[in-house]
Amino acid sequence: MKAALLGKAGGVAIADVPVPVAGPGEIVVSMRACGLCGSDLEKIRGTYTAAPPVIGHEAVGVVADVGEGVEGIRNGARVFPHHHVPCGRCTTCRGGSPTMCAQYRATNLEPGGFAESFRVPRWNVDRGGVLRLPPSVDFERASFIEPLACAIRAVDRARTTPKSALVLGAGPMGLLALQLLRLRGTRALFASEVSPLRAEKARDLGAGIVWDPTNEDVPALAKKETSGLGVDAAVVATGNVRAIAQAVRAVRAGGIVVLLGVPEAGARLDVDPSEFVTREVSMIPSNAATGAETRKALDLIARRKVDVASLVTHRFHLAEFLEAVRVAERAECVKSILTP
Repeated sequence: MKAALLGKAGGVAIADVPVPVAGPGEIVVSMRACGLCGSDLEKIRGTYTAAPPVIGHEAVGVVADVGEGVEGIRNGARVFPHHHVPCGRCTTCRGGSPTMCAQYRATNLEPGGFAESFRVPRWNVDRGGVLRLPPSVDFERASFIEPLACAIRAVDRARTTPKSALVLGAGPMGLLALQLLRLRGTRALFASEVSPLRAEKARDLGAGIVWDPTNEDVPALAKKETSGLGVDAAVVATGNVRAIAQAVRAVRAGGIVVLLGVPEAGARLDVDPSEFVTREVSMIPSNAATGAETRKALDLIARRKVDVASLVTHRFHLAEFLEAVRVAERAECVKSILTP
């Protein structure tokens, strides 16, 4: 079968690999859709080292093989399998940081979600990492369960419903965060984005104003729109460290900056640390999601509370993976979906 795999020296290639077989406690899923994520692009560039070298984690499909001992999952079931699952029992999990669990990244979809079929490890299956899809949710929309779950966790970690908010980076994650903020009651929503295509989508989904950070002073304009105070919260949905610095300057005294995008390994942040003390600006990182958020995400998608369908602007077959990467790298799409 065909699969997109990372090369040992970087890059990616479409390879012929054996069709996976479900061992005891495992399942094999025939992929029907898998979203291309920014972290996949970073892994291909070799600048994302916080996770195993596997690409494709927004995958959904049909169960094609069920291993011995698996209960409640049958061949032909339409499913979303989470690629990472925490133990739920360790000090880190019980301390409120389950995505930092030592076991969280120990397993993955094999050989990855960008494959005609992939195996879901026993650890993930046993711990509820596989969700059944209701008939009302098609595969394309279901492929947003994982990214929406990540956005949910990020907004939840802010522990407040801001009256005003700025989303920096209107890619798929930023657009999901934007919708969640609007859904939760944020009245004044702003965004910054360099891509005209993505900026227009941000306006469509509720951003009152979208600024171009390449030629506009985003912090100054955010303060101008909030009577000189700054926004209550800023969600940084890009790995660009300049956006983080802009977010710190754009929030009001006592404001919150949520980091949702992952900067490239080795990046350095140019921020005056006194901002965090003299203005009591809080910076809250958020990484990945757990089963709790994936269940919330599936519910929101099923009830059409969050528009994910309109984010898909490009569709590619697995054989066209390199073209999908090229389009995404140039921000010529909002979201690209891969199919077999």
